[in-house]
Amino acid sequence: MTVMNKIVRLSWANIKKHKLEAVALMILVMLCMMLMGSALASFGGIKEIFPYTMKSTESFQNYLLMTENAYDEEYEDIIREDERVEELVRSQAVYSMSTNYLDRSGKEQALYMCFITMDNNNKLQKTNIETSLSDEEIAALEHPVYMPYAVQDTMGYKEGDKFDMVFGTRKFSFTVAGFYDTLLFDSAGGGFKMIISDSDYHILETVLTKYEIIGYNDCKGEGGTELLMDLINKCTERSHKDVSSGIIALTYNSIDEGITYGIKLMLKFLVIMAAVIIISVAVMIRFRIVGDIKEHIVSIGVLEALGYRSREITLSYVIEYLIISLAGIAVGTGGCMLITPVLLHIGEIIAGHHGSGSVALVPMALTALAILAFVAFIAFIKANMVRKYPPVRALRKGIGDNHFKKERLPLRNTRKSVHLRLAMKGFLQNFKQNLGLTLCITISSLSIVVSFIMFSFFSKDMNAISASAGMELSNLRIELMSSVNAEEFAEELMEMPEVRKAVPTSSMNFLVTASDFNEKMLPLAFSDYSVTENIFPFEGRFPEHDNEVMISSMFSKVYKLKTGDSMTLEYLNVKRKYIVSGVVTSVTNGGVNLYITDDGLRRIIPTYSPDTIELYLNDGVETNDFRYVLTEKYGRSIADASQGSIQNGTYEEKIKAAAEKKIAELMANSGASHIEYAIRSGDTVIKGNSDGFIIRSIMNIGDILKTQLGGLALAIAILTSLFMGISALVVMIILFILMESSVRKQRREFGIMKGMGYTSRELMLQLAFRIMPASVFSVAIGTVVGVSFIKLLTSFLGRISVNIPAVIVLDIILLMFCFACAYIGARKIKKISVCELMAE
Repeated sequence: MTVMNKIVRLSWANIKKHKLEAVALMILVMLCMMLMGSALASFGGIKEIFPYTMKSTESFQNYLLMTENAYDEEYEDIIREDERVEELVRSQAVYSMSTNYLDRSGKEQALYMCFITMDNNNKLQKTNIETSLSDEEIAALEHPVYMPYAVQDTMGYKEGDKFDMVFGTRKFSFTVAGFYDTLLFDSAGGGFKMIISDSDYHILETVLTKYEIIGYNDCKGEGGTELLMDLINKCTERSHKDVSSGIIALTYNSIDEGITYGIKLMLKFLVIMAAVIIISVAVMIRFRIVGDIKEHIVSIGVLEALGYRSREITLSYVIEYLIISLAGIAVGTGGCMLITPVLLHIGEIIAGHHGSGSVALVPMALTALAILAFVAFIAFIKANMVRKYPPVRALRKGIGDNHFKKERLPLRNTRKSVHLRLAMKGFLQNFKQNLGLTLCITISSLSIVVSFIMFSFFSKDMNAISASAGMELSNLRIELMSSVNAEEFAEELMEMPEVRKAVPTSSMNFLVTASDFNEKMLPLAFSDYSVTENIFPFEGRFPEHDNEVMISSMFSKVYKLKTGDSMTLEYLNVKRKYIVSGVVTSVTNGGVNLYITDDGLRRIIPTYSPDTIELYLNDGVETNDFRYVLTEKYGRSIADASQGSIQNGTYEEKIKAAAEKKIAELMANSGASHIEYAIRSGDTVIKGNSDGFIIRSIMNIGDILKTQLGGLALAIAILTSLFMGISALVVMIILFILMESSVRKQRREFGIMKGMGYTSRELMLQLAFRIMPASVFSVAIGTVVGVSFIKLLTSFLGRISVNIPAVIVLDIILLMFCFACAYIGARKIKKISVCELMAE
């Protein structure tokens, strides 16, 4: 028999001797392999979603969208002239942020929508329709609509379902005819692009805002943001208009990042979980090897006396853990093959696009090799300590020339519980072992505390997230026509019994430039910020003077601005200096919200006046019902008038209805602020004007926020729950193995103590109390670091509330959990028999 065979047999015998510990370690390796292997294997598939979609749809790489009245034919020539632009196309669509849809229960839900014809969509991309309906069935549909894949995956629509779009007081009904892939307006955050018939499009283009779309290629993003800004600046210089404010821009890289960001974040969570587990595996291997060497020190001495060399005994330990790891990796690889397709499918749902679906095996193989190498390295480092024990010392149970140590906790000084004193003695005797335990529990506690805070925040209703929005979330946000005086209209609304507060503010239709940083910012202007209810500065104060602004926490961190610093704002070549008076938590609009007074905004836009009302209703008032009340009281909005019926009524009423419809179209699409008309019919002159049109659009920002962030909040809540569960499982397995090893190592001592009268329950309590100092310290450190991490995250994103009493309760539960696991793990003390020990 060769030496290697002997070493393998020795390793296998040790595995069979400690089956429970081997199985526990195998489970941890399996979990690590499953999480890390499937996550790394999925990264490749997720990265391929965007290029796969680009290839299958033959889509343009960058898009510019401008409203019809802001577009100039010259812009297309300017973009085409740039040598970095390879190819260019122009198309049209209608788009609005004020659209709603009726869910399954018939309730209105906010959702941005874009509508386009098939011909216009084919200009931008190749439209591959997937449908279960036949051509005859589709032809029979009166109002067919083709939706992006994301609508099918996230909202549950299927072919033949009814889809109701609501705008103003009008409802437009469609029937789902099929689904397709698109890179433009492909998510609930930015809206969904729906393909409709030409006849339906002609109806909606009189209702929704018409946009000109320019698609261009730039060598897969080589031009990027720099090219985009150059094009916008050229268009601005040539036209002397504020081009940047009315533009929606999507670059190659921003589309890529938007598609894969969410799923990449989830996969990173899985990798972090795997890292926690692999650290625990290292701690466990150390526990086992050190304990096993000390337990079998005499046997090691015998092996050395028989001719085994130290490196061969070390190799036996390495092979033992490699065998266990190989078993865990084998099972984990099977799990990877099952989990990876699921993760890829989830990634496709989150991204809103279909991918190739292929599972990459190379990352799994590399993960397996990395785990084996890590386990072999840790096992070799710790097992190599057998070299410290030559045969003579090993046969003396590792004792050197002398073994005199100071007694730190003598039992003769015990005044209260002897069990607690014995537990503390055991803690000090195994201090090095407890350092590894402390590290493991600290990491797990940190994971659990952070996950608990995030879960508590995101699993609540949207009120918790809304507090970090950094903008007003009124019941209704009413955008007015440019001819309407917002202050006077607000006073008129305040006279209605349903209204609690009406606050004039700025619309979200224009941007200003922070020229020091070349960053576009969205002004949120109020005459007095004390009337706001959902804007909370965590540093400094609200702007009060015309030279003061507040910025978001994200903007503050990125550009290293703090209260008291100055920044320059620019609009159409008008530049003014402002002082940062405060910093606001904000998770909306990419952190580019700018908080400024009305007078402050007039310094760079002298013609500015509020054109929007933030409307707050009294408790008990139904928002949708009141929206219809506004329509009845102030007449139809532009959206309603442009779809008004002219089939019934007198001749004069029909003339007025037709004139109102034409006025609505002109005001919606050409930007006209006031229109008058006079029509002679015989001896009768029919007159009218646009004064009856007050409201341009009404939207509910709270519903929009719920639509955009609701799915993300649910995903985070699920992930953090999984993280807490895995961290708790890791702690439980480690404590079980530690207790098992301690009982085995101190079997004789416990037997002697049983002979002296100690019961199994008392010895189990002593063993459980041993780990409590390490547990208390670990939980305390994990909590402090976790709360600090959340506060750091808060400074970047928004107000993530930390319920300190709840965290303290969680810490107590964690300590009780650790104690229970240790107590249950020490149950083998019950099997120790004094008679058997005496016989031995």
